[in-house]
Amino acid sequence: MKLSLIFLALGAMMMSAKAFSQQPSANTLLGTADIPSYIEGVPGLPGSLEEAAKRAFGGNFLQPDYQAMDNYYLPAEENIRRVQLQYEDHYKKQMEGATPDRAAINQEIERNPIIKSMGGVQAIQGMNQEEAEDAARQATEQYLADPFSASGVNSPGMTALYQKMMNDPAYAARFQQMSEQERMAELQKYMANDPAVVKTPEMARQMSRKETALNAMEINGRITEFTEAIQAAANAFGQGLQTIENQAGNHNEIDAEFKRKYNALPEVIAGEVGRIKDPEPEKKLRVETAVKHRERAAAEMEQITPLFQNLKEEYRRIAASYMEYITANIHKVNGDMAGLYDGTNTELNLANFESSLLGLGLELIKQARTITGEMASWERQYMEVMRSYGQTN
Repeated sequence: MKLSLIFLALGAMMMSAKAFSQQPSANTLLGTADIPSYIEGVPGLPGSLEEAAKRAFGGNFLQPDYQAMDNYYLPAEENIRRVQLQYEDHYKKQMEGATPDRAAINQEIERNPIIKSMGGVQAIQGMNQEEAEDAARQATEQYLADPFSASGVNSPGMTALYQKMMNDPAYAARFQQMSEQERMAELQKYMANDPAVVKTPEMARQMSRKETALNAMEINGRITEFTEAIQAAANAFGQGLQTIENQAGNHNEIDAEFKRKYNALPEVIAGEVGRIKDPEPEKKLRVETAVKHRERAAAEMEQITPLFQNLKEEYRRIAASYMEYITANIHKVNGDMAGLYDGTNTELNLANFESSLLGLGLELIKQARTITGEMASWERQYMEVMRSYGQTN
């Protein structure tokens, strides 16, 4: 089926001096937001545990300011959400006037070559399940044997090339690797002896619709590619974090070591309290453990920082690649709200995708908040232990 779509697109180009392209709506927002700059503007991770504690708790951990984290990250979050809201409001208004044209939808269904070959919707409705399945199978086989004739395109050359592709996988693979110009040259060789094509309004309409459908396939395919790249970057980051957290000497192992040593501490009698752990060795163990946690947190942060920067840069690169694509291909975007009912409207899909690209900035901020909070908690714990036992840094 993919090969037939390639040929139908080439056929449309051959039969029209100017290829049809569906324009986006005149007041589109697509490509107007500098998405890479919003991602670039996300604050990086703090440079030290002390800075992490300041972001999380303010300047004095003894009197923590629990709004400090919001005060630091909210400006960047609000900048992104403000643009996302513009997308939401803009396209909500466009959707308000989009109502289905039932007559047009039914007409398009009747024009479908497979439905037409089966006798039309009314004939299909009169079939039982077995008859409908048999008619659909025959119609599909007929369509796949010569999709051009089934679609009203009379071209022996295109049919011959299509059949060669179906019967010669090696040639089909080479054809799909060709550039658009090379495919056109190959098609022209096969069509050299075709009868002159008499263009009719119906043929022009069909070619236009095929071009619109092919553009929709291309755009939705690229959205999928970008989405997969985003997921791959997120997965790599998550796996990297897990690897760092599970390295030898991690916080869980430090706590397990503390528990073993604490249980082994000698006990003393403390008046009415009764038996307690000997205060001096307990103090030494708690200070030692706090230092280990702090050192471990600092070591993890040193590894996480470049990992976070790589994620941020990968998100920025993907957004920049998308911006380049949409700038070069904005003419392929279908902004017709009627296209919502035949799957060819791509402007709304792209608008949602652009909003999700902006959301990558919010995801980065969420990760930064989490990491900063964790690192700040180890610094605060360290400072509290030192203060409790009258220690200095």
